[in-house]
Amino acid sequence: MTRRKPSPVRLRPFRLEDAPDVCGIYPMFFEDNPVTFGHGTMTVAETEGAVVGFVLWSLAFERAWFDPGVEVWAELDELHVHPAYHNRGIGTRLARTALRQARRAGYRTMYVITDDYNAAARRTYERAGFREHNRIVRYKVRL
Repeated sequence: MTRRKPSPVRLRPFRLEDAPDVCGIYPMFFEDNPVTFGHGTMTVAETEGAVVGFVLWSLAFERAWFDPGVEVWAELDELHVHPAYHNRGIGTRLARTALRQARRAGYRTMYVITDDYNAAARRTYERAGFREHNRIVRYKVRL
């Protein structure tokens, strides 16, 4: 049996007709990101005419209070790859694309937040060049 070579994945800017595929990956994307989507930059990964992943980054709206000296910065807001396309380097390519776009736009710092238990996301961000910056301690009290 001959193994079929996987279809190439092409990165390109988001188009409105990509919305159904994006919602197939992250159903609540447009409800969860209305402000960021309107002001951010979105790139999709496409193969065989379908979007299989995407990244959204934007300018942050506040000073980086968690990193003194950083006044203007970009944030990687969303990065998702369809589960059928995991472990193919698509997420890393999308993250690196966002970094290049932000650098070209004049930003010198980009942050991303992920959960400490999300090992796959952490590996993707680290492969793209991100390094852990800090851990924010969250306190809780039941009332």
